[in-house]
Amino acid sequence: MRNPKILTKTPAKPVATVPTDDGWPGQPVGGLLAQQHLTILLVGIGLRFTRDASVYYRAAFDLGMAEWRLLQVLRNTEALNVGELSTAADMDKAAVSRSLVSLEERKLVSVTQTRTRGRAAIAKLTPDGKKLSDQLMQVSLQRQARLFRNFTKADKERLRAMLTQLAQNLAGAD
Repeated sequence: MRNPKILTKTPAKPVATVPTDDGWPGQPVGGLLAQQHLTILLVGIGLRFTRDASVYYRAAFDLGMAEWRLLQVLRNTEALNVGELSTAADMDKAAVSRSLVSLEERKLVSVTQTRTRGRAAIAKLTPDGKKLSDQLMQVSLQRQARLFRNFTKADKERLRAMLTQLAQNLAGAD
């Protein structure tokens, strides 16, 4: 009979935590896997951003994040077809189509069929949609300012550059 190996635990690395308002250590940032896997930390942060924003925009404006994204993309263009909108908002065409139906029902966008662009559905903001998208942009910038309040301008520029580089690397990733 073999002697079983005695496993000794090595001390865990300190886990980064988010402090609470009362000064006590909070929950681990991104969980234990995030301490070893940067990608898990990034995914966790992205999910938190999306979840928190979704809850806020749903409660305040009765909008999901898909609708929010489309309103923001259309805010910067005159009109786009579903394919162009899908690319510009980084969403799949089916999600864009579903969200456009919802936005059209609320009279925030108008969608017209055209034969001049390959029988495409062309979406553009209505005056109410333009007004709401401007309001959403202001709220979004305020929320972003609060999230990054402890970052210097140089920190934000460096973070943007690194995330942009990561996004470019993803384009050629496995």
